[in-house]
Amino acid sequence: PPQAPRKPPTYLPIEPMVVNLADPGGGRFVQLGITLKLDEPKTGEIVKQFMPSIRSAVLLTVSKRTADELLAIEGKEKLTRAIIRVTSEQLGYEVEDEDEEAESPKKKKKRNLPPSPVEDVLYSSFIVQ
Repeated sequence: PPQAPRKPPTYLPIEPMVVNLADPGGGRFVQLGITLKLDEPKTGEIVKQFMPSIRSAVLLTVSKRTADELLAIEGKEKLTRAIIRVTSEQLGYEVEDEDEEAESPKKKKKRNLPPSPVEDVLYSSFIVQ
């Protein structure tokens, strides 16, 4: 049978943000343009209702990073996972935190969490200064 056409993903851009970084001495910041990739259009409507708390959570998450962390590809990947996690939490979903999991072996039990409707974070701009 012919393959069903893929349904296009739902993208929801977040207003660009400028965030101070956690570098000693301060003065470094990142300008960030983020678009969330969501599971369906209905999720987009829900995310918009939570946008102030999502923006705040993302700002706090980014502000804990240093310029060096964000400039490393691994740091960007960790940031992506952290943004998915905090966005999902604002929407009432719990997401397994791989980074913390590595630090605390007692949390090894995998819980069966429903998948988050936030599938990915795409960067339209990422400028560290």
